[in-house]
Amino acid sequence: MKSGGARPDAGLRWAGRVLFLTTALLITDLALQPGLPTPPVIFGPDKIEHLLAFFVLTVLARMGWPWRGWLMSGILVCYGVGIELVQGTAAIGRSASAADVAADLIGIGLGLIFANLFRQARPG
Repeated sequence: MKSGGARPDAGLRWAGRVLFLTTALLITDLALQPGLPTPPVIFGPDKIEHLLAFFVLTVLARMGWPWRGWLMSGILVCYGVGIELVQGTAAIGRSASAADVAADLIGIGLGLIFANLFRQARPG
Protein backbone atom coordinates (compact mmCIF):
# COMPACT_ATOMS: atom_id res chain seq x y z
CA MET A 1 0.00 0.00 0.00
CA LYS A 2 1.61 3.22 -1.18
CA SER A 3 0.61 6.63 -0.05
CA GLY A 4 1.59 9.99 -1.42
CA GLY A 5 2.17 11.58 2.00
CA ALA A 6 5.23 11.64 4.17
CA ARG A 7 5.71 8.95 6.79
CA PRO A 8 4.34 9.98 10.18
CA ASP A 9 7.68 9.36 11.86
CA ALA A 10 9.78 11.30 9.31
CA GLY A 11 10.02 14.39 11.53
CA LEU A 12 11.08 12.27 14.48
CA ARG A 13 13.78 10.59 12.40
CA TRP A 14 15.15 13.94 11.22
CA ALA A 15 15.11 15.30 14.77
CA GLY A 16 17.03 12.23 15.91
CA ARG A 17 19.61 12.71 13.17
CA VAL A 18 20.15 16.41 13.91
CA LEU A 19 20.37 15.77 17.66
CA PHE A 20 22.73 12.83 17.11
CA LEU A 21 25.12 14.85 14.95
CA THR A 22 24.99 17.85 17.29
CA THR A 23 25.63 15.65 20.33
CA ALA A 24 28.48 13.82 18.60
CA LEU A 25 30.14 17.13 17.71
CA LEU A 26 29.78 18.37 21.28
CA ILE A 27 31.19 15.15 22.73
CA THR A 28 34.09 15.25 20.28
CA ASP A 29 34.90 18.82 21.26
CA LEU A 30 34.78 18.01 24.97
CA ALA A 31 36.81 14.82 24.57
CA LEU A 32 39.58 16.53 22.62
CA GLN A 33 40.03 19.54 24.89
CA PRO A 34 43.45 19.58 26.51
CA GLY A 35 43.23 18.15 29.97
CA LEU A 36 45.16 18.31 33.18
CA PRO A 37 47.45 15.35 33.74
CA THR A 38 45.59 13.01 36.07
CA PRO A 39 46.16 9.35 36.74
CA PRO A 40 43.60 7.06 35.05
CA VAL A 41 41.00 5.69 37.44
CA ILE A 42 39.09 2.51 36.66
CA PHE A 43 35.86 3.49 38.41
CA GLY A 44 36.08 7.30 38.32
CA PRO A 45 33.16 9.67 37.73
CA ASP A 46 34.24 10.14 34.13
CA LYS A 47 33.11 6.55 33.45
CA ILE A 48 29.54 7.62 34.22
CA GLU A 49 29.98 10.49 31.75
CA HIS A 50 31.19 8.06 29.08
CA LEU A 51 28.33 5.65 29.77
CA LEU A 52 25.70 8.40 29.61
CA ALA A 53 27.19 10.03 26.51
CA PHE A 54 27.17 6.77 24.56
CA PHE A 55 23.75 5.80 25.90
CA VAL A 56 22.34 9.08 24.56
CA LEU A 57 24.18 8.74 21.24
CA THR A 58 22.85 5.20 20.80
CA VAL A 59 19.25 6.20 21.55
CA LEU A 60 19.51 9.16 19.16
CA ALA A 61 21.06 6.94 16.48
CA ARG A 62 18.20 4.44 16.82
CA MET A 63 15.74 7.32 16.64
CA GLY A 64 17.35 8.82 13.54
CA TRP A 65 18.19 5.59 11.73
CA PRO A 66 15.84 2.95 13.17
CA TRP A 67 16.69 0.30 10.56
CA ARG A 68 20.46 0.69 11.02
CA GLY A 69 20.81 -0.29 14.70
CA TRP A 70 23.81 -2.61 14.46
CA LEU A 71 25.60 -0.48 11.87
CA MET A 72 25.24 2.65 14.00
CA SER A 73 26.35 0.71 17.08
CA GLY A 74 29.48 -0.39 15.23
CA ILE A 75 30.15 3.19 14.18
CA LEU A 76 29.77 4.31 17.81
CA VAL A 77 32.23 1.64 18.98
CA CYS A 78 34.76 2.88 16.41
CA TYR A 79 34.03 6.47 17.46
CA GLY A 80 34.70 5.68 21.13
CA VAL A 81 37.92 3.82 20.35
CA GLY A 82 38.99 6.63 18.02
CA ILE A 83 38.48 9.24 20.71
CA GLU A 84 40.66 7.23 23.10
CA LEU A 85 43.38 6.78 20.48
CA VAL A 86 43.47 10.53 19.82
CA GLN A 87 43.47 11.26 23.55
CA GLY A 88 46.52 9.00 23.85
CA THR A 89 48.58 11.24 21.60
CA ALA A 90 50.93 13.82 23.09
CA ALA A 91 49.24 16.66 21.19
CA ILE A 92 46.05 16.49 23.29
CA GLY A 93 47.72 16.11 26.67
CA ARG A 94 45.29 13.46 27.88
CA SER A 95 45.56 9.74 28.35
CA ALA A 96 43.83 6.87 26.62
CA SER A 97 41.89 4.45 28.79
CA ALA A 98 40.53 0.98 28.13
CA ALA A 99 38.12 1.57 31.03
CA ASP A 100 36.65 4.52 29.09
CA VAL A 101 36.07 2.25 26.09
CA ALA A 102 34.41 -0.31 28.38
CA ALA A 103 32.10 2.43 29.74
CA ASP A 104 31.32 3.44 26.14
CA LEU A 105 30.40 -0.17 25.30
CA ILE A 106 28.15 -0.46 28.34
CA GLY A 107 26.43 2.79 27.35
CA ILE A 108 25.89 1.49 23.81
CA GLY A 109 24.48 -1.79 25.12
CA LEU A 110 22.12 -0.04 27.53
CA GLY A 111 21.07 2.37 24.77
CA LEU A 112 20.20 -0.54 22.47
CA ILE A 113 18.20 -2.24 25.21
CA PHE A 114 16.34 0.98 26.03
CA ALA A 115 15.59 1.75 22.38
CA ASN A 116 14.33 -1.78 21.74
CA LEU A 117 12.14 -1.76 24.85
CA PHE A 118 10.74 1.62 23.84
CA ARG A 119 10.04 0.36 20.33
CA GLN A 120 8.20 -2.72 21.66
CA ALA A 121 6.14 -0.64 24.10
CA ARG A 122 5.06 1.80 21.39
CA PRO A 123 1.49 1.24 20.15
CA GLY A 124 1.15 0.23 16.53
